[in-house]
Amino acid sequence: MLFDNNCKILLITVLSIIVILQNTTNWLLRPGSSSSSSLMRYDNFLFDIVYTYVNGSNEEYKREKEYWFSIYQPLLGSDRLQKRHSISSSLSKDNNELCFSLRSIEKFMPSFHGHIYVVTDQIPNWLNISKSQSQLRVISTKDIIDHRYLPTFNSHAIEANLHKIPHLKEFYLYFNDDYILGRAVSIKDFFVDRRCPVIYGDDRLTSNTNIALNIHKKAMLNTNFLLDNLVPSTNLNASDRHFLPHAPHPIRKSIAKEVWLSKFTNIHRAQSSHRFRDMNDVHPIYFVSRYLIEQSNVCVEQRRMKSACRSDGEDFCNQ
Repeated sequence: MLFDNNCKILLITVLSIIVILQNTTNWLLRPGSSSSSSLMRYDNFLFDIVYTYVNGSNEEYKREKEYWFSIYQPLLGSDRLQKRHSISSSLSKDNNELCFSLRSIEKFMPSFHGHIYVVTDQIPNWLNISKSQSQLRVISTKDIIDHRYLPTFNSHAIEANLHKIPHLKEFYLYFNDDYILGRAVSIKDFFVDRRCPVIYGDDRLTSNTNIALNIHKKAMLNTNFLLDNLVPSTNLNASDRHFLPHAPHPIRKSIAKEVWLSKFTNIHRAQSSHRFRDMNDVHPIYFVSRYLIEQSNVCVEQRRMKSACRSDGEDFCNQ
């Protein structure tokens, strides 16, 4: 064989990075810079993109996190806090994924006209946020979370407050900082008829008892419990609900506000106060997505992640 498997993997990785970096001089989106006719233009449907970002490798961040964890663990105990999810920096290690993710948006969503909000209390040294580059805006957790609950090291608490981002549009895509587009995407991949979010599910059911119970799955189960007890109930229950794939998620701000500010204010207040991931947390993005499907009166389309792929498998889905 000319190349062994390790060499092939390395070659594919290098070529992928070259594709993303090709003709990219900075992260700033340049609307209309692509001549590709396969891309749907976004001009008449404005939406935003929201990221959450943290550099768990930062020494100051790690010291502050350890300090607050030493205070909270004796109070709450291991039944509510799982140490691996609470203090491990490996879960939020910075490998510059945000940089590559922003470049992938520039490459594969060149007609995007909305704002990009990065919710973080840390600004990467490579990120240029000069006034002339107003398409990207950095949002501090101080702008969206009650100061009594800060600092927070809990992504569940942050995600439950994204609807408070100043000037955020009704429709937005939620990205983790490690979501990287690999092919051109259309608005129809996320919103149908310019108003109906497309909610994807993967192959795993949240009711699957073979999946180890960790703080992530417990948040799903807590969410299912709340959904199952809503009135009026639907024909759906936990056995019908799929995990959300590791991919961008379309959100309607008005539905998020309805969930957190009208229906579940006590849950929202409690979760916002959890400085670390807690076994009593709900999963915010999953909660809003399932509520949109099961309880709201607005339109929504459900798809399995694999059904979003073209027949040649060329898409952002995880197969």
